[in-house]
Amino acid sequence: MRYLSILFLISFYQFYFCQAAEVGVLGGTSYYIGDLNPTTHFYNPKLGGSLFYRDKIRKSDRLTLRIQLSYGTVQAFDSDSKNNNQLNRNLSFQSKIIEFGPLLEINFLPYEIGSRRKPGTPYLFMGISYFKMNPMGQYNDGWVELQSLRTEGQGSDFNSNKPYKLNQISLPVGVGIKVNLTTRIALGIEYGIRKTFTDYLDDVSGNYVHPSILNETSGQLSAEISDPSLNNQGSKSFSNGIARGNANNKDWYAFAGITLSFRLKAYTTCP
Repeated sequence: MRYLSILFLISFYQFYFCQAAEVGVLGGTSYYIGDLNPTTHFYNPKLGGSLFYRDKIRKSDRLTLRIQLSYGTVQAFDSDSKNNNQLNRNLSFQSKIIEFGPLLEINFLPYEIGSRRKPGTPYLFMGISYFKMNPMGQYNDGWVELQSLRTEGQGSDFNSNKPYKLNQISLPVGVGIKVNLTTRIALGIEYGIRKTFTDYLDDVSGNYVHPSILNETSGQLSAEISDPSLNNQGSKSFSNGIARGNANNKDWYAFAGITLSFRLKAYTTCP
């Protein structure tokens, strides 16, 4: 059965794909949109990039399947904001992101890497990805991991939500342009943003929990790092829940950069 399964997969690939296979890299930046940066694209961009494998789907000049592994960093500071509420909140975070998943590219024009008759095209892409995050907060002169500190009292009597997961799903969507340089090399530029289903990429979502409660349930570090606000907002949360973030808006992250890809086999026309 094992060998039959392998044979089936090989046959499936040869039937549905053109074997115009290519490997490539994307080098550029990554950034985030969320509670600490609600609207500004390309705010505080950090180095980000991807490795990918893609192949044209047989009998189609417009569809390409891509498998991609990406790595980047996102970071934001309330102190950079022009909003007085954010300036007072005074939170900060950074997180490494590792992402893996399939993407479907939809070419606007007939295209195949290495072809002189189909030399380039703009394209759209969409897909689904697994990603791993690990939000960290600034503390003294360093950074500390935030999820285990439960800075909004997750899993306690004061917050029924379970601690958020570091492994998540995202939906990438984006645009790009790719152009053949030689019969084996293509150059491109691409931008893609990811919709997530978590509001804790930045560890900020709900309400403050009083520092004395956090000190009892999660420890002194949690109490200190959860509320660096200039007017000690968290200390007022005995009487009513004071918003620390906006739970109605999920977080986003993006990768953008230049792509360089290499065709694995010499160019031949694809049926």
